[in-house]
Amino acid sequence: MTPSPDPQSNRRRLSADELIAVFVALTSIGAIFFWSISQKQGLEAPFLQSPLVLSTPTAASPSPPPLPSVQPNVSVAPSTGALANQPSAGTPSPSITPASPAPVSPALQAAPFVAAAPLATATASPAPAQAPTATPKQFTDVPAAYWASAPIAALSAQGILDGFPDGSFQPNKPITRVEFAAIVRRAFNQPASRAALTFKDVKADSPAIAAINEATQTRFMSGFPDGSFQPNLPIPRLQVLLALATGLNLQAKAPPSQVLSRYQDAEQIPKYALDKIAAATETGLVLNDTSPNVLAPGQATARAEVAALVYKALKNH
Repeated sequence: MTPSPDPQSNRRRLSADELIAVFVALTSIGAIFFWSISQKQGLEAPFLQSPLVLSTPTAASPSPPPLPSVQPNVSVAPSTGALANQPSAGTPSPSITPASPAPVSPALQAAPFVAAAPLATATASPAPAQAPTATPKQFTDVPAAYWASAPIAALSAQGILDGFPDGSFQPNKPITRVEFAAIVRRAFNQPASRAALTFKDVKADSPAIAAINEATQTRFMSGFPDGSFQPNLPIPRLQVLLALATGLNLQAKAPPSQVLSRYQDAEQIPKYALDKIAAATETGLVLNDTSPNVLAPGQATARAEVAALVYKALKNH
């Protein structure tokens, strides 16, 4: 019996060149298949791009514009000018929730915004005008060495005292009660503590009525028991000292009898005036440097002495 031939014995082995040709053919078929599929799906295989395409520079595409930052809409309130964190009319609300703004200090929230306005001009008030310095008047009969020249110059510069039309002051002339009332009115600014008094010898339309009313309302002066004021009567030293001590409300610290015992003529002082004359003595209003033991309460007061007394009262008050 003849043996059948072996099927595998008839197979011929492929050479190396044939294997390479088969591999190239399969690779080409696969590449063509993959390329056809990518063209249908819109894909691009990176390994199929040619080196020429990769090396060719392409025009830079414009970068997209940046997204605007979303912030709260801030409007200025027309009534006060302060900042108000509310959306203005006609502005749509942003779809993206903005981050919370930083807190504003209370001082900035309360104060209105004023551009380039200095704070000093908004709050500073103008300084009051300075009163011009008055010049003391030069009187022909008051030399610089006169004992009362300084008080006369000071009071004349303030308009409290004045001289006569001929340029004199007449320092030794006795002063009247109405003249003293006018000096008191100009020199002191005491509040009224009683109603004005009515005197039978002072008419309501008298040019001196205002000075007399103010002198009596502030208790610097009073009338006489008979209801008169006697405006043209020379005023004695007792009444000048009593007027200043009463109007300025001076009070004696020591007993009046002890204070007034220095005067040789203390018995001439009325009882109603003891306390006030003692207060005037303690305050240093009595001018008796040449005769310290003499008061002379009934002596008419000269214009120079009134100037010195009022000047001392203003300095001590």
